[in-house]
Order: sequence, then structure tokens, then C-alpha cells
Amino acid sequence: MDKGRNWAETRGSRRRYLAGVAGLVGSIALAGCSSDDVDPPEQVTEADGTDTAAAETPPTTATERPPDRSTGDAADAALGDVIEGDRLALVAYSVERTATVGEYTEADTGNEFVVVDVAAKNKHDSEYVSFSSFLQLAIKDSESYEYDQSFVLSDDGLDSGELAPGEVTRGIVAFEVPDDAAGLSLHVDLEESLFSYDRAVVDLGTQGSGRTLTQTLAVPVYDTGDTAAYEDTRLTVNSFRTSTGSGYFTPETGNEYVIPDVTVENTGSEELTVSTLLQLSLKDDVGRSYDTSLAGSTVLDREFSQGSPIAPDSRRRGEIAFEAPRGQSPLYLVMDFDYFSEGDRTFFRLR
Repeated sequence: MDKGRNWAETRGSRRRYLAGVAGLVGSIALAGCSSDDVDPPEQVTEADGTDTAAAETPPTTATERPPDRSTGDAADAALGDVIEGDRLALVAYSVERTATVGEYTEADTGNEFVVVDVAAKNKHDSEYVSFSSFLQLAIKDSESYEYDQSFVLSDDGLDSGELAPGEVTRGIVAFEVPDDAAGLSLHVDLEESLFSYDRAVVDLGTQGSGRTLTQTLAVPVYDTGDTAAYEDTRLTVNSFRTSTGSGYFTPETGNEYVIPDVTVENTGSEELTVSTLLQLSLKDDVGRSYDTSLAGSTVLDREFSQGSPIAPDSRRRGEIAFEAPRGQSPLYLVMDFDYFSEGDRTFFRLR
């Protein structure tokens, strides 16, 4: 692997680490809150409503499952089965046991990681919810030992935080356990509030019928050229292009650099700071997120500058590079105007 790609992966992993911490803190702060806490972004230009879509797939009802070996109670689901609460649905697609996650994270001697491919969906048609894998997921073994999620550096990591109505987040979560731990089950708190606990159990040793959570965004979806406004911030996605890089700085095989051209305007009376690392990401229709790419930024002649805040009554324009699978469609640029508030997560469809 070349030097440029290593730097890119480090930056992407760092974003997921920081976002994970922020999502954990934000989930604590926002537990039990609803989207009524803040005013949603305004539709400065017309937003395409075609993705506010489709009827929900009927929920899967778990049939007979083996007992949860850590408690003796019946498990609610197996791998591939969807479990549902009032506002959140979740599925664990697969599980792997490995000594390393990504390029940088190794388990301690005598331990290994249990890596679960997970997706969670906000089922509500109008309210935002806060989902934190660090607060809401844990693993138990047959001896009733419980293991919390580990901080790992991986570009495939699950993004925690705010979920818009109909939004899906998908990625891996890792738990470090002794390598002889057996009878593992995933314990899920389907209620995002700290003041109630709606537990469900997924038997990680049993394969279920399988169902994919489908993202059906029930919020305005903007197009390129549109502008969205939130408090004193206006964001316009002017256009986007793709690139295969050059020289040492190229995407992984099968990937491409996706490069939106954006304008951020500060309409307030105080300086505005925007972090493309924490506030902007790409997202596909199955819920996977793609972070900014340091290697991809080397092909930019007009990179979006973050060296200083945006002055009052002024604007800043520039390009931002992400790395994603080639030809992915639909593909969205997602903006969290205020990372620690609900109701402001905004989607621009690039293709």
C-alpha cells in the first residue's frame, strides 16, 4: 500500500474515531430528545421530494430461536433478522473473529475482536433519533461476561449519531474478547433514551432468514445547485465531479474520488467555523458512509479552506474529496449543520 493511501486511511479512520466520540457525547446529551429541539434547515431552493419514498417493508417476526446462552432466555433474533423497537430497527448481518481490525488496531495477547456488520434505521416518518453503538450495543458470552464496543480505526466503521427519518447507518462494530469466549450474543438497547431500556438479543451463532434494511429518506433531499439554510449558515452544492487521482495518490481498486464543489455562506454577525471532517460525509443507499480523503485532496486545485473561520456576511467556496466505490448511485452529500443538535441533518443527492 502506498504512502498516500496510508495517510488517507489514517485521516478517514481519525474522522470515524472523532465522530464516534462526538456521537457518544451527543447521544448522552440528546437522549430522549426529539427533533422539536431545533428548527430544521430551511428550503432556500426547491428540494426534490422523490426520495421521501416508499412504504416500509413489513417487519420480520422472529420465529423460534435458540436460547440466549448468556441468560437462558429466548433470543429475539439471529444473524440477518431485523429487530424493531418503536422508532429504531436493527440487523446484525454477519460476524467475524479476528486479531486485527483495519491496518492499525490489534487485539491484546490472548484476545481477539468480534467484528459485527450492523445496520440501524430510524423508522419514524418525522422525528430524528440519536443512535450510539457505544451506548446501545454490547456483547455477552456464555459465562455472562459483558464486553463493550472498542474504539478501532477502520474505514468500514459504523457511524453513530443523529439519524434522519428513514435514514440507515451501516458498518462494522468491534468488541475485544478473550479468544476462548464462547456462546456470544449481541445485546441491543432499541430505546435511545437513558431513562428506559428496551433490550433485544441477537444470537451470533445462528443464521436467520435475512433481510436488508432499506433507506427511505422522509426529509427533503436537495439537488446540486440547491441551497439549504440552518440558523446563520447557508450551504450550496454547486456541482460535483469524479477523479481517478494521479501519480502516487490514487483510490483503492474499484473506487473513485467524488469531489463536490460547495459554497458556505455566513449570514450571521459572528465568525463561523465549518469542519468538513466532522460535518460532511458521503452516504450510499444502504447506509455506508465515506469520509474525506487526504489523498484525494491532492488532485484539488481549489480545495475548501479551513484555515480560518468564515467572517460575518461572507462566503467561502471550494472542493472536498471523498473516496467511494466507483459509480455508486444513489449517492448523497450529507451535512450536519450542528453536530450536537437534532433536526439539522441535510441531504444533497449527487447522482
